[in-house]
Amino acid sequence: MSVFSAGAVLLLAGCGGSDDPDIRGSGDDADVADGSGIDDGADRTPVTDGTFQAVIANDPGNLDPQMTILGLTRWVTTFMYDSLVFIAEDGTIEPYLAESWEVDLDSLTYTLKDGVTCADGTPLTASDVAENFAFVTDPANQSPQLGIFVQPGLEASADDDAGTVTLTTAHPDPFLLQGTGMMQIVCAAGNADRSILAEGSAGTGMFELIESVPGDRYTFQRRDDYAWGPAGAAASDPGTPEQVTLRVVANEATAVNMFLSGELSAVLVEGPDVERLEQAGMASLDTSSLFSELMFNQGDSRPGSDPAVRQALAGSVDLASLGAVLTDGRGTPPDNLGVLDPRPCPADTVAGVLPEYDPDAAAAALDAAGWTVEPDGVRAKDGQRLEVSLLHIPEDGAGVSSGAELLAQEWAAIGVDVTLQPITTAQINEVLFGTSDWDAALIRLTVAFPSQLVPLLSGEGPPNGTNFAHLDNDEYQQLTAQAAQLPVEEGCTFWEDAERVLIAEADVVPIVNSVAPWFLDGVDLRLLAGRIAPPTVRLYE
Repeated sequence: MSVFSAGAVLLLAGCGGSDDPDIRGSGDDADVADGSGIDDGADRTPVTDGTFQAVIANDPGNLDPQMTILGLTRWVTTFMYDSLVFIAEDGTIEPYLAESWEVDLDSLTYTLKDGVTCADGTPLTASDVAENFAFVTDPANQSPQLGIFVQPGLEASADDDAGTVTLTTAHPDPFLLQGTGMMQIVCAAGNADRSILAEGSAGTGMFELIESVPGDRYTFQRRDDYAWGPAGAAASDPGTPEQVTLRVVANEATAVNMFLSGELSAVLVEGPDVERLEQAGMASLDTSSLFSELMFNQGDSRPGSDPAVRQALAGSVDLASLGAVLTDGRGTPPDNLGVLDPRPCPADTVAGVLPEYDPDAAAAALDAAGWTVEPDGVRAKDGQRLEVSLLHIPEDGAGVSSGAELLAQEWAAIGVDVTLQPITTAQINEVLFGTSDWDAALIRLTVAFPSQLVPLLSGEGPPNGTNFAHLDNDEYQQLTAQAAQLPVEEGCTFWEDAERVLIAEADVVPIVNSVAPWFLDGVDLRLLAGRIAPPTVRLYE
């Protein structure tokens, strides 16, 4: 089951954009965006039939929008597919394919907009939409979105004459609207033949895929009849690009050079090249998300299955220094387990909960737990050496490799034999959900709302489930079960306490947030889940 994307791993199950984004810049492009991420362009000339160009760090792989929850892949597919609702930057839920909805904890009825058509010209029907949910909820299809966007047991019915889709759940789901509303909708042709989706498209999106060169570029063509985007965004709006080209560029410095030379309309930058673009006075739109967290494989016979080992490994690390290394000093302290802004439950769940940095206490705890130092300096217990493989993805940035080396040094100082385990983005799914051959990992795990974390942090592990670290925290399960019975606002206390329980037990150790700007050159846009929302892109001279 394919779930993760990158690097210190990114799971982006996509909902809202950045909360009150910070717009910075100077010079001619300083007014490229306002506080919402979009500007009316009154003092600039819209570009007619231009090309929007951006980069993606890795190849997206399978483009079936319901067979992935990888952040990068989901962004690529947003050019071809629309969702039922749009989560605005302030958390407001806006119409998208649905013009209205009625929702409670266990049922939801969407009323679709009139006039929505698919890329092949056929109208989108309520039955088409319902078929999407039937596909995801069928376990035989092994969609990773089951349990993340759509809960098991959900049933969908359609009334094509009324244009309504009714969803009912087996259990209360406080995030029913957010989860189902953000699932990208496949049209009838794709429902009938899923094979065309892996490298093609069958959606209602503003753009249609016309060229794909895996590992190099993906090109999309505007659909001139498109008129149902967020806030009424239409292909006929001045400045709407005729084409979009996403180029696969793994090296961030190379991408920045391309941007500065005028080859790109926008670039997302997390590393030290931010300074070059700031000095150049380019307009930017800041986003913030959890950049890295530390997790331990708690499967049988793994070192992380011992709570004393987890606590010692977490307590022997100077997390502030590690975060600075990982983000080249540009990070900020984390305050949650990776729920993207705008967060439905905004409390700080990290402060005062993280293990304190105390290597001496960590060593003493290992002593007390029976992990004694052997003559070679490595601890052992009952004949088992304290050996830990540390999973990380160097292509996520130079800071990740340096951070992994720092972790290894700090753990070696308390008697741990550490083996660095660098892997590529393409390998991450197989390691976490296939072989499970890892002990500790620098993970990047971000979601739209807290219930999406539940199947990743509890329940069955691979290959039967998505609990990739084999966590078994009873209190977390009890708290999230209570939260799921309540409307979002009433359940926040339970969701927040559930996060604190995981952190306190060193099941998940959040390290640092990153502040990553989108730098823009003559383009207006809005963000969705910290990524550019394709129907909102407008080009200006």
